Amino acid sequence: MTEPASYSTPFRRLATAAAFAGPFAFALTATIIPAAVNQISPLCNNRDTLIGWLLGVPMIGFLACVLAGGRLSDTHGKLPVLCVGCALMAVGSCMFARAYTYPVALAAALVMGAGGGCTEAIAMAVVVEVFSAERRTSMMNCAQVFFAAGAVAGPLGVTWLLAKHIDWRWSLVVTSGFCALASALALAAIGKREERPIGRGHVGEWRALLGDPLVIVYALGVMLYVGAEAGQAGWLARYFANDLGAAGPLAAFTVGLFWVGIGVGRAIAAWSAKHLTDYAIICWSLGFATVLQTVLLLFHSAIPALITVPLLGFALASVWPTILSRAGALHPAQTGTVLGVVVAAGGVGAGIFPPAIGQAADAIGLRRALWICPVLIAVNFAVFMRLWARHRAQSEAR
Repeated sequence: MTEPASYSTPFRRLATAAAFAGPFAFALTATIIPAAVNQISPLCNNRDTLIGWLLGVPMIGFLACVLAGGRLSDTHGKLPVLCVGCALMAVGSCMFARAYTYPVALAAALVMGAGGGCTEAIAMAVVVEVFSAERRTSMMNCAQVFFAAGAVAGPLGVTWLLAKHIDWRWSLVVTSGFCALASALALAAIGKREERPIGRGHVGEWRALLGDPLVIVYALGVMLYVGAEAGQAGWLARYFANDLGAAGPLAAFTVGLFWVGIGVGRAIAAWSAKHLTDYAIICWSLGFATVLQTVLLLFHSAIPALITVPLLGFALASVWPTILSRAGALHPAQTGTVLGVVVAAGGVGAGIFPPAIGQAADAIGLRRALWICPVLIAVNFAVFMRLWARHRAQSEAR
């Protein structure tokens, strides 16, 4: 791996721009469908089970590509994989914009998920490679601010289109353009020819990575976090419309509001990472998120619940980038592979829990099904509190 200080400033700027644009584009693809879930519902015969599969199927494509993409990024370069991933998201977005049957919508979501699998972890691996250890957690949070910005822009765009009685599918057409732009930025950085992949002969075995207990714990933490985040965010619009009586544009707006909270939280975390330990950030975030997710499900009217939504996003904000920052530092020569494993675990969480909530909602109602989310966060909180206690004990022993 090339040392961060050895990269030229033009290359570092282009690589950073691509690493920030990739998550922005990925967030658009990941949040527009949940925001438009009430409009997509007729495509799914108004069945929560089918909606749940549509929310979860991108993770099949994601998982198929994130592990392979991480491995390829270490052997052939991170920027080429990022370039391909953003291009796939552009294609998938165009497909979904023209999807008028459930099978075509599933195929389009699968392609978008595959592109995301080659984008999210790899963008974070680029950040790990081009910045020093002292700036890594801060810049990870900055990159995830761009993800949050995309996650806000997508639902707000859908909200605006619905309010103006314009076809919500135009949001996917615009998304395709942003994905193409991110791909172009990665291609421009590749043109500088400064990235030096390690090569096939120097990449460690999967067994060595999976034998590292911290890699496994971080992967578990990300799986639980993403399961709760995707479960709550994916069903927010449906929950507000069906259980709290919110109108269509307001229900779609809740997804964007959730990501406003996450964006603000990650911007603050980029600063607080310089003053707090990683474990302190993660544990405080998970603790507050457990309380707020519980409170959200206790309300029976839209307005107080609406106030809770951005606070919940704010509480969850720093968990994902901070865990990835710690994971990326575990094996510096294999950042793409390590982050591929950890992010793949997040894909498992996003692939299992939103569909599971849909299945449960058909049987017991959506409000009761959504209690899965605070349970996941509470378990995660317990895991990282234990990890934090062990870390402090080891530090004191030194």
